[in-house]
Amino acid sequence: MTDKQGQPAQELLTILENAKGQYVSGEQLSQQLGITRAAIWKRIAVLKKQGFQIEAVTNKGYRLNMLQLPYGKAAVQSHLKTSLFGHELHYYPEVDSTNTLLKRLASEGAPHGTVVIADCQTAGRGRLGRTWMSSPGLGVWMSLLLRPPLHPTEVQSLTLAAAVAVCRALETLTIKNVGIKWPNDILIGGKKVCGILTELSAEIERVSWVVLGIGINVNHTIDDFPAELRVTATSLGLEQKGESLDRSRLAAAILNAAEEVYEGFLQNGSAWMTEEWKKRSSTLGKRVRLLSPQGEENAVAIDVTPDGKLIVKKEDGTIKEVLSGEISLRESDP
Repeated sequence: MTDKQGQPAQELLTILENAKGQYVSGEQLSQQLGITRAAIWKRIAVLKKQGFQIEAVTNKGYRLNMLQLPYGKAAVQSHLKTSLFGHELHYYPEVDSTNTLLKRLASEGAPHGTVVIADCQTAGRGRLGRTWMSSPGLGVWMSLLLRPPLHPTEVQSLTLAAAVAVCRALETLTIKNVGIKWPNDILIGGKKVCGILTELSAEIERVSWVVLGIGINVNHTIDDFPAELRVTATSLGLEQKGESLDRSRLAAAILNAAEEVYEGFLQNGSAWMTEEWKKRSSTLGKRVRLLSPQGEENAVAIDVTPDGKLIVKKEDGTIKEVLSGEISLRESDP
């Protein structure tokens, strides 16, 4: 969303948002953006088409209606503090799956840091092939493309990194009781609020790309969940006592945190990432049930390896490293 001078309309949106409902004169906007009044008017027209309500008054300037900000590309990008993540952003009212779409874009050469966000997914997917409920107006459904300089065996660490980034973003919203169930389910008060799906394309020694799919329940009420999920799932709105949250600001906060965590991981290594994950773990020290095609086993989660494997102590006393599969937390600690 740029014009001939190359100045993105979201920069204008950021200025109006920072004014917090006050008027900003055309002259001030022209000076800050280094463009003409006519160019300002064109950008305002673009934002209005995006659904932003902007009032123009002679001798006062422009004012953004802060109470009715639409969810979409411009709103998300206006909150970005990243150097790369989300600068290439595709927003859709509806897709089958943001991961499916971004994988196609990745195969066509989309750059590192590309993001796909949708208001609704008709075929959203979770781990192990499960369906992910992705109704319009309720959540943040997005996928992030990475082209990391990693060996395929190191990708599990990126899964943990994504979970840490989501937790950091929620912490900025002062959401309490946030934790991670290994490897990357985000829990609040023991209930799942966010799932992360990692998919990749790789050769034997090199990763071509990784797509991190993030689905987070934001404005769901209890009635928005199927009966079978009401005991185990929650939303940010429910945890905030029904307060409606700005999904654009949340999506941007996740991308901001994701870039920081990703860069920290590349600079400091997987051991650093694992320690960041451990600080937010809801799994370590807990009794767990390991679920696999071979059956179920009871164990205690005791640690996580630097490359993201879960270390458990089985009932017979043997130690086992778990790379993939599913665990469930048991009700009581040992």
